[in-house]
Amino acid sequence: MDTFLAVLFVIICVLLIIVVLLQKGRGGGIGAAFGGSSSSAFGTRTGDVFTWVTIVLTALFLLLAIGATVAYRPAPQEVAAPMFNPPPGPITDPIAVSIGCHSPGATIYYTLDGSEPTQKSLQYRRQPVPVEPGQVLKAKAFRRSWADSKVAVAEYPRPGAQPTTTQEGPEGPATGPASKPSSGPTTGAAGTSSAPTSPGSAPGTQPAGPAQPTTRPA
Repeated sequence: MDTFLAVLFVIICVLLIIVVLLQKGRGGGIGAAFGGSSSSAFGTRTGDVFTWVTIVLTALFLLLAIGATVAYRPAPQEVAAPMFNPPPGPITDPIAVSIGCHSPGATIYYTLDGSEPTQKSLQYRRQPVPVEPGQVLKAKAFRRSWADSKVAVAEYPRPGAQPTTTQEGPEGPATGPASKPSSGPTTGAAGTSSAPTSPGSAPGTQPAGPAQPTTRPA
């Protein structure tokens, strides 16, 4: 669409130049372009074809000029995101936070309740913002004819107040190491340790050794 508009605009400009030159060839110059003579800017011969052609081309030229201005308008520049000083971090006492923006002429709005700032929020007027421990400061910059900035977030938690996160892997939530089974001898009810038994022996008894031969005196 933009290419078609540009080509049409160039064609109208060329045709308008040709018509004006033809009017000049008739001896009237610019005055003849509207049906007059060299001594009058606007003549009385309204039925002249060149007069109507010139009027139509001039109207088209103006309309296309306005349309091209709107179509080829550059995209609005985005306002830079606000910055905080001191930077976000744990605090133990109330502090005063300054907010700045690199875009000149930008107006900054902020909130302390966690909501997104709008042009109806509190306006930053170069006075440091008092922040209590545990509060979240959000700021956004605006400028006329510019795109709004991104929301800048500064968290000032109490020391040691870290957000609780749950990390889940492919096999479910991660848990601590399980206890390993004991490989040593177990203790029975009476407090005695039971040694491993050999096949065929009763539980809790020591396996009998090889039988010693007995000798009788002669």
